[in-house]
Amino acid sequence: MTASAPPTEDKTDARPVDRGVARRQAFLQAARQVFLDQGYEAASVNDVVRLAGGSLATLYSQFGNKEGLFFAFMQDQHDRFAREMRPERVDHLPLEQALQTVGEHFLRRLLQKDSLAFYRIMVSEGPKLPAEMRRYFTSGGMSQVQDELHAQLVHAGLSDSDARECLSYFIELLRSHHHFQAISEAAYSVSDAELKAHVQRAVKFLLNGMKLA
Repeated sequence: MTASAPPTEDKTDARPVDRGVARRQAFLQAARQVFLDQGYEAASVNDVVRLAGGSLATLYSQFGNKEGLFFAFMQDQHDRFAREMRPERVDHLPLEQALQTVGEHFLRRLLQKDSLAFYRIMVSEGPKLPAEMRRYFTSGGMSQVQDELHAQLVHAGLSDSDARECLSYFIELLRSHHHFQAISEAAYSVSDAELKAHVQRAVKFLLNGMKLA
């Protein structure tokens, strides 16, 4: 009796790696490093290819040219920022605590090195972007803050439009001088205690203005 051959491994369920998608992600990751470090004008697509591997021909086939790669990087970076900007849900918290929690999360992410570099690029290259893209990118993390807090402000007695206006003020209170100084001074830093105290003052200022504190 002959021994039966050992069963072969069934690989029908294995998903083949989409090399095109993987290559695109590698280019975007390399573009993120190059554009954030060097800005748009000084950046070279050759540096992107050197970091990502592949070829210039492949890069051009995926993005068209340096401008196309830049726009793709901008979208990818904005989406990354928006995802990381969203804190855990706070709708179960009292309004003041919810504002404090979201405010701290927002400001910490805003002051990170890559966020500051992205903002500098937006300021320098923004006029070259189409108007609809400019509106999309300049919203920054504001929509994330609004989504988390809007319903609570309405529940506290504000109209829909007043709630959104108050949240736009809250964003500016959070940014205040810290964001400007962090953009202007590479060595500028804010301790965790300073950040929490700053957000607490912004929250109090907002609630007093809303006559809710």
